[in-house]
Amino acid sequence: MRRATSLFRTTRRKLMMLAFVVVLVAAGGFMYTRGSTAAPQYRTASAVLGTIRQTLSLTGNLTPVAQSNVNFQVAGTVTAINVSIGQTVTAGQVLATIDDTTLQATLAQAQAGLTAAEAKLAADQSSTSTASSTAAQQVATARTNLASDQTAYNDTVAVNSQTISNDQSAVTTDQAAVSHDTDLVSQAQAKVNTDCNSTPPAAACSSDQASLTAAQQQLTKDQQSLAAAQTLLPTDQVRSTQSADQAAAKVASDRTALSNAEAGTGSTAAQASTVAQDTASIDQAQQTADAAQRAVNEATLTAPAAGELAQINTAVGSAVSTATGSATSSSAAAQFIILTPGSFQVVSTVSDSVVSEVAVGQLAVVTAAGSTNGLAATVTSVGVIATVTSGVATFPVTVQISGSHPSLRDGMSATVTVVINQVVGVLTVPTSAVHTNGTTSTVQVLKGTTLSTVVVTVGAADAIRTQIASGLSVGDTVVIATVTATVPSAAGAGTTPRRTTTGLPGGGGGGFVGAPPGGG
Repeated sequence: MRRATSLFRTTRRKLMMLAFVVVLVAAGGFMYTRGSTAAPQYRTASAVLGTIRQTLSLTGNLTPVAQSNVNFQVAGTVTAINVSIGQTVTAGQVLATIDDTTLQATLAQAQAGLTAAEAKLAADQSSTSTASSTAAQQVATARTNLASDQTAYNDTVAVNSQTISNDQSAVTTDQAAVSHDTDLVSQAQAKVNTDCNSTPPAAACSSDQASLTAAQQQLTKDQQSLAAAQTLLPTDQVRSTQSADQAAAKVASDRTALSNAEAGTGSTAAQASTVAQDTASIDQAQQTADAAQRAVNEATLTAPAAGELAQINTAVGSAVSTATGSATSSSAAAQFIILTPGSFQVVSTVSDSVVSEVAVGQLAVVTAAGSTNGLAATVTSVGVIATVTSGVATFPVTVQISGSHPSLRDGMSATVTVVINQVVGVLTVPTSAVHTNGTTSTVQVLKGTTLSTVVVTVGAADAIRTQIASGLSVGDTVVIATVTATVPSAAGAGTTPRRTTTGLPGGGGGGFVGAPPGGG
């Protein structure tokens, strides 16, 4: 009995332990299944229109740039110096003058030459206009005469043809009448012979003789008409030939007159060529007069910009030549040197890998050492000759600060941010949403709970956003990162699952989409 009871207790204890293990396994399987099938959670952003600015950072030192080396551009003797060293001058202020007597004489001569050229052009234009008008009128008259006489010739030929045709018709008609009359006379004569030569004569003899007489009279009349028609035909033929020849001669004369009138326009063309030459002469005379006027103006030297007069390297009575007045004169040879305080530039260098992205006119921001305020600037030059050090090529880039900044000092270090590219109003997404493999870029697009990978064409990009040239539309939801739940550890219940993020962080404008992670 005791053995049975002990066996029962042992069996019961084993069954309870087995049930406990089953419960633990089932609970673990449930937790694992729940955690592994939970919907993923995404950090997202929208494709929006925006601005992307690509920049290049440079460093360098400030150097002053506003030094004006001012020289006379014409030769002469200095007659006056209107300023002194240390004086502040304004743009356009007179610095000095030279004797302009010779220059004024040259100007007067050039202006006289221009006036003469203009007068000649006016005269030739008037002559050309008159000749052109006369020639045009002569051509028009000749064409009118030719047309009129050509019509008259055509009419004459038509009338003559009709007259000859009528004459020929009359001859033909009269010939037919004479032939008919001849037949009637022969018939009447035969009848008279028969009736009048019988013994005794027939009673019809008298009437037959009367018929013969009538037929002979009609024959005579028609023979006269035929003779007149035959005489008129050659006469009209001769007259037709003469009138046609006269009309044709008139047409030929008109053609010659027209040809002569048209040939007369050649002189008009020659006169037009003369006018063109006159115009060219005026242009040349104008250029000479303008050059002479500039020379007179340059006899008065003015300040190109405001600033402080640092040096004067000439004196009243000194002779200046165009050699020393060259625009390329160095500061050592400059007659006047003007400094404009507060104007600075930064000279830096860029590597050969990015020099093609820098161009004159690009905007920049310069921040001097010890300052937090950036100053507007512009790229003013990009070197074309490299400096090679240890096999590395660099090119000089000069950036000039806009405006005057007297607080800056020569030699101060500065950082420069050059805007090498900027696109405005383009479709953009966070840069972290774009995944590039080789030459192919893709973006994950979320529509509802459906995630798809879309191939896109990218454009400009900065550290925050990337331009999407094709593949997306405004408002599309793109995935920046995926948030998932970890598998529960063997610690069992009561452990809070940890969130792990796949993909690059950041990107701006993100949010969570999807079911919360499982566990807990």
